[in-house]
Amino acid sequence: MVRKNQSVEVRMVAEYLMQRYAAFPRMTAVPLGAIPDKLAIENGMAKAIALSRPFRPECDAVVVLPNYLLLVEAKVWNVVNGLAKLPLYKSLVPVTPELKEYQPREVLMELVVGWTNPNLERMASDAGVKVVLYNPPWLADVVNGMHKYWTPEYRQLREEKLRLRTLLGIE
Repeated sequence: MVRKNQSVEVRMVAEYLMQRYAAFPRMTAVPLGAIPDKLAIENGMAKAIALSRPFRPECDAVVVLPNYLLLVEAKVWNVVNGLAKLPLYKSLVPVTPELKEYQPREVLMELVVGWTNPNLERMASDAGVKVVLYNPPWLADVVNGMHKYWTPEYRQLREEKLRLRTLLGIE
């Protein structure tokens, strides 16, 4: 049985950028960080950028605002991980060759989430990250389903599904 990936966070960031920042240049899946000098010398910068891509952290999106670069990370699951990444990503902006043409600009950070809570808001505030709640109806269904995952009723249904799969030899 093949499981389908809903690409929830990819859709989320794409829609959010179109709604909020359509008037500004924006990039998605942006690699961040320096390119090793040796790699650039041996291969040229363009090829070195391509060769190093799998080894560089990737931000969900960068928006080029008139006076700022905005790093956007969208999360439905593991929202604290998304929050933790943003200040680290910010530290890489000054050495990212793909963003050099937009320097110098101050870097802002947004964590776009399908749900939030006071603890996340507090941590984000202390880290200099703005939390933006983005929860259209299609995403609300995903978030509600995620929150049901830990309920006793859901766990019981899941155990029954797994038992039936084993009994029927599926998976």
